[in-house]
Amino acid sequence: MHQKKTTKHHIRWRAPEYQHHEKSFLWFVVAGLVAALLIVYGLVSGAWTFSLAILAFCVAYYAFHRHVPEEVDIEITSRGVHIGRHFFSYAKLKNFWVVYDPPFVGRLYLRFRSRIHPDITVALEDQDPGLIRKTLLKHLPEWEDGDEPMIDTFIRLLRL
Repeated sequence: MHQKKTTKHHIRWRAPEYQHHEKSFLWFVVAGLVAALLIVYGLVSGAWTFSLAILAFCVAYYAFHRHVPEEVDIEITSRGVHIGRHFFSYAKLKNFWVVYDPPFVGRLYLRFRSRIHPDITVALEDQDPGLIRKTLLKHLPEWEDGDEPMIDTFIRLLRL
C-alpha cells in the first residue's frame, strides 16, 4: 500500500526503486532462443568474445531479475528532493519533466546540472502529476519538450 502525504511545503509517497516488469514463461523462452541464436552466430562467425558477452549479459540479467525492487520514500520539499536515502538539492538539479499517460507510464524525471550524473526517474504511483508539477515549478524550470526517453520506452515495451 502506498502512503500519500501532502502538505503546503512538501509531497511524500512511496514507490519502487525501479520499474520491475513481471515476465511470462513465453517471454523467457523467446529471450532464451534469441540469446542462443546470438551465441551460436558468434561461435560460427569466429567472434567467441561476442558469444561470451551475450552469455555474461544473460547471467547478469537473470541475477538482476531475481531481485525485487524495494519501496523507497520520495519527498519533494522546499529544499530539494529526497529519494530513499539520497537527497538532491535544487541547486544540483537543472530541470524536471513529467510523463503521464495512464495506464502505460507515470514518471517524474529529474535532470542534473552536471552532465556526468544521469537523469533520475521516479514512479508517480498514485500521485497527482499536476500537483507535483506545480510544486516543482516553484524551484525548478520544467523541460517542456521532455518526453519519455527512447530507452525507457524500449524497456517498457519489451518488458525488460
